[in-house]
Amino acid sequence: MTRPDPGPFTAQISAQISGQIPADDPATGPRLTAHALGLSYAGKPVCRDITLEVPEGRVSVILGPNGCGKSTLLRGLCNLLPAQSGQVLLDGRNIARMPARALACQVGLLPQSAQAPAGITVGDLVARGRYPHQGPFRQWSERDERIVAEAMAATGIADLAGRDVDALSGGQRQRVWIALVLAQETPILLLDEPTTYLDIAHQLDLLRLLQRLNRERGRTIVAVLHDLNQACRYADHLIVMAEGALVAEGTPRDLMTPELLRRVFGLDALILDDPVSHTPLIVAR
Repeated sequence: MTRPDPGPFTAQISAQISGQIPADDPATGPRLTAHALGLSYAGKPVCRDITLEVPEGRVSVILGPNGCGKSTLLRGLCNLLPAQSGQVLLDGRNIARMPARALACQVGLLPQSAQAPAGITVGDLVARGRYPHQGPFRQWSERDERIVAEAMAATGIADLAGRDVDALSGGQRQRVWIALVLAQETPILLLDEPTTYLDIAHQLDLLRLLQRLNRERGRTIVAVLHDLNQACRYADHLIVMAEGALVAEGTPRDLMTPELLRRVFGLDALILDDPVSHTPLIVAR
């Protein structure tokens, strides 16, 4: 199949997500780190003095109350929001000094509210995830077609390939964007509230899919979630924020305490053992 010219939309996507480079062994240590990072949004300081090592080859979830800076931090980790102070390093290099394409070949981002061009079909939008792989000596191939088909199958949208994206429900559109990111095959994935608009069954399907990408393909995944129990069940590592600062990080079992829930979320809760996953289960009083 010959895909249409990507146009300016793909330039925007490829500046955020691109490339197919295998993830490093977790034993080599974190590839993506932040050091005394300060970030602003619309001229207002949001994140301050954040020092963080993203665990390589793990699933990390950023948690915190609304407006605490979770999405801002995610954008800062891929230079979509430039650092106002401090720096973010990828393999020891300041990402602010890296060529956009070189950075995009390593770190992929699914933003919270992505917009598709009017009239584009599902299949063509997902295929745009492959365009950063194209060039004068690398044209569209059967392999690209297969990767796009696999991404749509994995997200349950294969039967929507010929539909216009703007005719889909919110949940269907969200799965299309997730398929685009999967088709991109980046080693580090940043996902801002990926379960938004999805019903509970599709939320769990997506979280299991991300877990499989991590376990079977070694992808490093950082996601912003709001559901504490989903975070505890599917994350290896939790990053907790409040008022623009990092207040705690660690494994779900080590981190989730009644004291932390009261202090950060204002929540009075019991923490039980999930009988299925044997991860912390938070029950509000």
